Amino acid sequence: MENEELVQETENVEETTEEITTESEGIEEATPVEETVEQPKEETFTKKQVDEMLAKKLARKEAKMRKEYAKKYGNLENVVNAGLGTQNTEEAVEKLTQFYSQKGINIPTYSIDEDTELKAAKYEAREIIDSGYEDIVEEVDNLAQIGIENMTAGDKVKFKMLADERKRIEEQRELASIGVSELDDDFRAFEKKLNPELSLKEKYELYQETKPKKEIKTIGSMKNTPSASPIKEFYTRDEALRLSDDDYKKHPELYEIIEKSMLKW
Repeated sequence: MENEELVQETENVEETTEEITTESEGIEEATPVEETVEQPKEETFTKKQVDEMLAKKLARKEAKMRKEYAKKYGNLENVVNAGLGTQNTEEAVEKLTQFYSQKGINIPTYSIDEDTELKAAKYEAREIIDSGYEDIVEEVDNLAQIGIENMTAGDKVKFKMLADERKRIEEQRELASIGVSELDDDFRAFEKKLNPELSLKEKYELYQETKPKKEIKTIGSMKNTPSASPIKEFYTRDEALRLSDDDYKKHPELYEIIEKSMLKW
């Protein structure tokens, strides 16, 4: 009996195995899909772009350093200047440097590549110009307080760029106030002969005075071309006497105008 049950279970296992095998044969083996990862393209930059990026980075770094310096050392600067009797940081640094140098202490000096400094200064100047006239005036005034003799090479470049742009804007406004939008070559040649201390508006007004005035002729003096001048509403006695017969023939309305004018003589 036990042998029969064992044989029957074995047969059941074999049947199950055959079914699984049969079902597996109907399944196609899946082909693994290879994923293609696109490699990022290597970005290249021109020398100009690299210089601009470097200038931007330096300008941002300089602005950040200024804020941090003012926050951390603003009070210290006041204390040092008060103690040493100096007026600004530069004087205080110079005085302390001399003091410690006399004691034989070697103080390292801070320096920056001049070419890099100039590029950063030019970029910062362009940023300020783009921000508008108000910011230009503020920065020019700030740099002027430092004084040319105390400016770095970068400060001088930035100061010149901003001062030139400020002058250009202010001259445009001056010319607009007298109805001038464009300057011709004749004026530029004339301008060179004038005092450079004069404003552009003053120079242009002098230039206008050198231009020939358009002569306005009365009808009596325009016998050959009477139509070139409009008829006036009032004539003085002298003007009326200069009118010719041809003037009256060509402009019959003159009779009535002269009669009305005579009432005011």
